[in-house]
Amino acid sequence: MTTRKVTTETWERLSQCYQLTQKRAREALKGTGLTQPQFLVLTQISEEEGIPLTKIGENMLVTGGNITGIIDRLEREGLVKRKRDGEDRRIIRAFFTPKGKKTYQQAVPTYDRFMRQVFGELGAGEVGRLHKTLETLHMGLGKAK
Repeated sequence: MTTRKVTTETWERLSQCYQLTQKRAREALKGTGLTQPQFLVLTQISEEEGIPLTKIGENMLVTGGNITGIIDRLEREGLVKRKRDGEDRRIIRAFFTPKGKKTYQQAVPTYDRFMRQVFGELGAGEVGRLHKTLETLHMGLGKAK
């Protein structure tokens, strides 16, 4: 059985890694004009053009209010546009503008370099094991109440 000391230290290390990667992501994306949340929203749109805003929030584990704020800023900058669904007007979908698609495509190499730096100390096998472990943890957290 895992001791409380080990689980506490593991939690602290996981939290520290998260905080460091958030800081470094902000630094890496600074030159692109995008924040990390904006980049992640654009990534969702790139994977599913016309994605419902609610699905973006679910995928990113944030509230609808958070997504609305991010989309508002992206829309003001001319990077995305919102459209109501033709069949269900309650659904609002997000689409790239030409400027948004170009901005995203220009930011991807920067973000990819950042990701290579984050995981550069790990081999492919270690990254795979880490991914599997985090998936298991994520599933367990979904069950925990």
